[in-house]
Amino acid sequence: MTQKPFVTLKLAQTLDGCIATTRGDSKWITSDASRARGHRLRVDSDAILVGAGTVRADDPELSVRLVEGKSPTKIVLDSRLDIATDAKVFGGAPLILVAAEGVANDRILAREGAGAHVWQVGVNGDGLLDLNLVMRQAMQAGLETLLIEGGSRVAASALQAGVVDKLVVFIAPKILGVGLPSVGELGFEWIADAIQLGDVDIECIGEDLMYTAHIKK
Repeated sequence: MTQKPFVTLKLAQTLDGCIATTRGDSKWITSDASRARGHRLRVDSDAILVGAGTVRADDPELSVRLVEGKSPTKIVLDSRLDIATDAKVFGGAPLILVAAEGVANDRILAREGAGAHVWQVGVNGDGLLDLNLVMRQAMQAGLETLLIEGGSRVAASALQAGVVDKLVVFIAPKILGVGLPSVGELGFEWIADAIQLGDVDIECIGEDLMYTAHIKK
């Protein structure tokens, strides 16, 4: 039996690879049609995963609104359990907060009281939540397909951990020059070390491009 769900990493970026300006503005980089296609990815997934930084910055619902279909289970990586209990993610579909082992019990009780389920997992060598353990928990919970929607550090962590199977990138015909990169630091010094992609497909959605590829393992 596989140890993890099938994982799709979705990014929405400018042509030069930015997901937000330096001040954090990201609404909206891509078109309405691209965002609707992104919501279709949510419908096709058992769960959607983001980091606590995305919740604090954008207060997203992480629900399906632009197309017909069921909203997926929400997973938020929140190692210290410090996102507010009045955040929009606490409404709607089931919410799972992933915390580091040993997080304060009163924080767990407060968030469970607000309706969330709390998982505790170990951290990796960089002190970040171990995404392989998160994926194992997700699989045990019956979540067989999972969509990661970032942000930048979560995207990098997922790629470094080797949990990503498929990449879907919506690319808008916009250039920022300097902004928040779609993928954070991966630590590669040589082109030969880069993550390799295959089975590439490119589709035009209005003036945007949807770039789809699988990760070569």
